[in-house]
Amino acid sequence: MDLGLRGKRVLVTGGSRGIGFAVARAFHHEAADVFICSRSPKHLVAAAKRIGEIGAVPCDVRRPADVAKLMKRLGRLDVLVNNAGGMEHFGADPTPSQWRSAFELNLFSAVEVTRAALPMLEASRGCVVNVASEVGRQPFAMGPDYCAAKAALISCTKSLSNRLAGRVRVNAVCPGPVATESWTGKDVMQAKARVPMGRTGEPDEVAAVVLFLASGRASFVTGAAYAVDGGAVKGMA
Repeated sequence: MDLGLRGKRVLVTGGSRGIGFAVARAFHHEAADVFICSRSPKHLVAAAKRIGEIGAVPCDVRRPADVAKLMKRLGRLDVLVNNAGGMEHFGADPTPSQWRSAFELNLFSAVEVTRAALPMLEASRGCVVNVASEVGRQPFAMGPDYCAAKAALISCTKSLSNRLAGRVRVNAVCPGPVATESWTGKDVMQAKARVPMGRTGEPDEVAAVVLFLASGRASFVTGAAYAVDGGAVKGMA
């Protein structure tokens, strides 16, 4: 199926590993003009070698100066995928500094990158896809700061989609447990136990939904939060 993404300029934050890498690679396979950014130049170089001809820009999306340089490098933009984020620790009682850090990485960075990219996205009538999480809908015991930040990102997605309706589409994906390079065998076994499908997800399965939401096939979809979680969220919302 041709998703009509050929030549579209795409930015994937946190695009050097895991879900971000899979998303960037999938857009590249659709002949999009892909840029990725990451805090790690080493991981950026490795990702670019594995994917092919893409733009790779060192950037800490929590730093406004880095974000401003990134936007100048892009020049134009059709699709923004706010993927940068993650759990920095596992614990049921985060410290105040850990709470702040979780929100800076998982929420504020997406807000600031979107704000900086908005003039280009409005000019192209483009779209934003935020990578949230199933735990933003159904928190688990470990990492309440991370769960709260992802819940806020889902809420922000809806608010922004209403404000930009008719100009820029804004949606989210909510992955469940997705095994990436950093996972151990114990991590996988624990994750499988809370997924009705009995397995963890693959980064490419999340990437497929991101590409759909970025494509013209989803032209009437905005303000949505798509679950890609194997049924891990038990509620209907």
